[in-house]
Amino acid sequence: MRLSLLAALSVLAFGCVEEPGTHPLEIPSVGDFAATVQPMLTKSCASASCHGRRDRALVLYAPGAYRSDPARLYLDEPLTPAELKTNALNVAAFAQGEAPMLRKPLPPSAGGLWHGGGDVFAGTQDPGYQALVAWLAAP
Repeated sequence: MRLSLLAALSVLAFGCVEEPGTHPLEIPSVGDFAATVQPMLTKSCASASCHGRRDRALVLYAPGAYRSDPARLYLDEPLTPAELKTNALNVAAFAQGEAPMLRKPLPPSAGGLWHGGGDVFAGTQDPGYQALVAWLAAP
């Protein structure tokens, strides 16, 4: 009984404390993301063999590919505002800390990390990479 009481008190005491890293992620403009980053993701990253699947750590929606609504799966229609926001949040989250979003798609010669999908960008001067970096750096 004493252990049960301690466990219950622990949950009450610590359950109300915000844990580090649980604050909402602030992202740059979703409109800018849709115009500059999403086209690159649709072309290079969001296929079913890459990040257009729910079982991947980084999940991306794209027209004609994976969609949030199973009834719309693989339909070639524009992403919904919610899908665009989810993609933007996922990309921004993967650009935090060690920034796998900024390193994995680069070749090792440009500071990249191994990426199962191969090199997405030729280097840090690649227009797609520059679009991603510019969007992430926007206020």
